[in-house]
Amino acid sequence: MADENAKQVLVYTYDTTDRLHAFTGTISVAEGTALTDGQTDVAPTDNNQFFNGTKWVGGDQLVTAYHYDTNGYWDGSTLIPDGAPLEANETTVVPYDANGAGMYKPKWDATQGKWVETLTQEEIDALNKPAKPEPTAEQKMISALGQQVAQANAENVQIKQDNAQLKQMVSMLGQTVAQLKAQSTTTNN
Repeated sequence: MADENAKQVLVYTYDTTDRLHAFTGTISVAEGTALTDGQTDVAPTDNNQFFNGTKWVGGDQLVTAYHYDTNGYWDGSTLIPDGAPLEANETTVVPYDANGAGMYKPKWDATQGKWVETLTQEEIDALNKPAKPEPTAEQKMISALGQQVAQANAENVQIKQDNAQLKQMVSMLGQTVAQLKAQSTTTNN
């Protein structure tokens, strides 16, 4: 049973489920009580609300930790308080080239302590080639309507040709009927 007369001290708590270790509050414990994960006796100052393992830092003191896979290729990044310990395969070195530009496929070179670009200039140029613009829904609709109009026009031309042929056939039939009538009149006389 805890000694009710023991001197009480404030312990500051932080979120251990997130690497930012944001301040979550204070608790009062008996002096000499062992601290657990997510607790510190270091008091936050001013607006410092993220614990880096040794001290509290403010939101303006968050840094990006860049993670790389076992082959050295960048595979993600996360915000951490400045001064927080890095995990395996992490660096705070930004994956920029010598000109300060971002890289397309950065790889961490531990011997040089820097990121290197692994794509060739030809591969980079191919990635930067403008893509053919996709037609909008309105342009697709106009194209479909244009195709329907073209098909209707083609059918109309065919109908006109068929009508011309039918007229020619009717005319020929009329001439044949006239000839037959004329023959019939001459043979009946």
